[in-house]
Amino acid sequence: MFLTLASGIALATLSNPVHNARIDHASTAYTAAYQTQSTLHLEQVNAVHPMREAQPRCRWKADLVVHRAVQGQGASLAALSKPIHNFAPLAGTYAGGCASARPQIEAAIARHSQARAAEAAAIAQQDRTVLVGELDGIHALTVKGG
Repeated sequence: MFLTLASGIALATLSNPVHNARIDHASTAYTAAYQTQSTLHLEQVNAVHPMREAQPRCRWKADLVVHRAVQGQGASLAALSKPIHNFAPLAGTYAGGCASARPQIEAAIARHSQARAAEAAAIAQQDRTVLVGELDGIHALTVKGG
């Protein structure tokens, strides 16, 4: 049996909001928006058996992260916007092509994301102290002229 790559890796990203927070720091109001983002990696391979037709299989992996986006004074702050937590990846294999398996894969990812929603919200709420610490560091640099 030989494996041949039938199609490259496809990526898709799905996002779900989980928490919003307003932080007043050094006379500036900041807004932190938290969302879960799942990134899907697909790879279709064909199992080639002698004397039989090639049979496609779809290998997939989904990464789920909690991402923080911060805005202050109407502008996005890229230095503070980042992933704050990575969940264990979800992976699997489906018989057949990736195009036909994609709805089933996306449903599995949605279930996984929904099952982690409460944990993602708790992680986002706990991030407030980390974000305030990062804002303190940035404020200290700007006050000192660093």
